[in-house]
Formats: sequence, C-alpha cells, structure tokens
Amino acid sequence: MSMYRQLWLAAVITTLFALLGSVLVTTLSARAYLIEQLTIKNADNASALAVALSQHQPDAVSVELAVAALFDSGYYELIRVTDPRGRTIVERKSPVGEYAAPSWFVDMLPIDATPGQARISAGWKQFGTVTLISHSRFAYRTLWQNVIQLVGVMTLAGLVGGFLVTKILRRWCQTTKASE
Repeated sequence: MSMYRQLWLAAVITTLFALLGSVLVTTLSARAYLIEQLTIKNADNASALAVALSQHQPDAVSVELAVAALFDSGYYELIRVTDPRGRTIVERKSPVGEYAAPSWFVDMLPIDATPGQARISAGWKQFGTVTLISHSRFAYRTLWQNVIQLVGVMTLAGLVGGFLVTKILRRWCQTTKASE
C-alpha cells in the first residue's frame, strides 16, 4: 500500500473514531441531563399537585378531578394517589405508545427518571401520597433529533476534512515525486 493511501486511511479512521466518540459522549451527556430534568419535573409536579389538593379538604371526587385534569394534558405516564395505608384512591396510566425514535434507540438508551412523590394532607392528617411519572417520549424525541443533527454535522465535518486531507496529500505527493 502506498504512503498516500496509508496516510489517507489513517485520516479516515481517525475521523471516524472522533465522530463516534463525539456522538457517544454527547448522547450520554444529553441523556443524563434529560433524566435529571425529568426527575426534577416529576418531583415539582407531584409537589404542586399535593399542595393544590391540600388547600381544600380533599375527598375522592376532588382528587379524581384534579388528577384527571393534570393527566389529560398528555405529558404524564402515570399519576397515582394512594391513601396512608397504600391503597390506590385514583390512578391514571398512559398506555405505552409510539416513540419518535426507533425502538433500538429507546432500548439502547433507557430514560428512567425517578418518580415524583409528595404527601397530601387534610388539616393535620395525612390524606395520601401522590406519585407522578412524566412521559419520556418527549425526551426520546429530543435526544433522537439531537443525535441525528450531531451525526449530520460530524459527517459534514468529516467530508470537509477528508477533502482537505486529499488536497494536502496530493500536493505532498507531487512535491515528493518532484524531489525524486
């Protein structure tokens, strides 16, 4: 194999490793950030719902209405209210739907945020506990779109780099041939 081809192959392999490393690090970092944000959102929304329900003397009907109103926004995978003994008062659960990312991507990079939990009080007594899980499909959509954009930009950078390396190597080969 000629020196020209060896140098060109080394440049291509180096660029591919840089592309893969960059995509991997950026994707894992974005995934960790999304998990953290979903966990915070779960805790905040569970607390907000618990505070809203604690403002009045909660009963099964008012809890059902509040949970239904929040759940119907479509942003939640699960909202459950249990009594102090752990029995379910109200539960709304979203069926597993389609993600905007391929299933292999979803399986490879699970986004499992910690559910938010908060206590509902009725005066000085505990009425129950709210457990809330935000839907991860929006996080998967964002993560998938970012990976596609990153791969596109890195591929373009690799092609431009390959073009520049080709130009430089041709000039170098011409100079070496002329000196022989």
